[in-house]
Amino acid sequence: MVELLATKFNEGGPFMWIILVVLAVACAIVIERLIFYFILCNVNGAKLMADVAKSLNNDKVDEAKKIAGRRKAPVNKLFQVALERFGQGMSIDDIQEGVDEAAIKEIPKMSQRLNYLSLFANIATLLGLLGTIAGLQVSFSSLVAVEAAKKATMLAQGISQAMNTTAFGLIVAVPCMILYTMLFNKQQALTKDLDESVVRLLNFMKKKKA
Repeated sequence: MVELLATKFNEGGPFMWIILVVLAVACAIVIERLIFYFILCNVNGAKLMADVAKSLNNDKVDEAKKIAGRRKAPVNKLFQVALERFGQGMSIDDIQEGVDEAAIKEIPKMSQRLNYLSLFANIATLLGLLGTIAGLQVSFSSLVAVEAAKKATMLAQGISQAMNTTAFGLIVAVPCMILYTMLFNKQQALTKDLDESVVRLLNFMKKKKA
């Protein structure tokens, strides 16, 4: 099986190596995003808010800070900023200003590098088409420039290169698009949870100060 794949890969021509590089970079991005979304950002915003609110109701601001500081997810960092300013006795407007400043830095992390997967899907497809054109050029040139005995071999090589490169490009492109959609939906859900949790915290602090 491995030998067959290696043979098909070699028959695909130089564009196979470029598509392979695209695949490697796409895999690295997918792994990084999976770790970020499902491990680092694996925080239940509603539970975090409930735990922080419980501590604030008991006037234990330092305890609330410790709860928010247990993780390094963006939502935790925004909570930390809000609680730090709340503990300093700042007004709700100043707390909101601090959260907004922190959000400018933290929220873009949610979608960082994700758009590259969509780009790589398009690049892999186009590289597959370029490989197809290169293979067809080999096939057609064999009909003119090569003696009759070698025409069949050259024609077969050209067609093989065209088909293998196209197939490999699509094999890379389709998973990239599927993973992009899945990770994009996860990013949207996490961002929504972050927004709702921070708004709840600010509203809670506003009531506490009223």
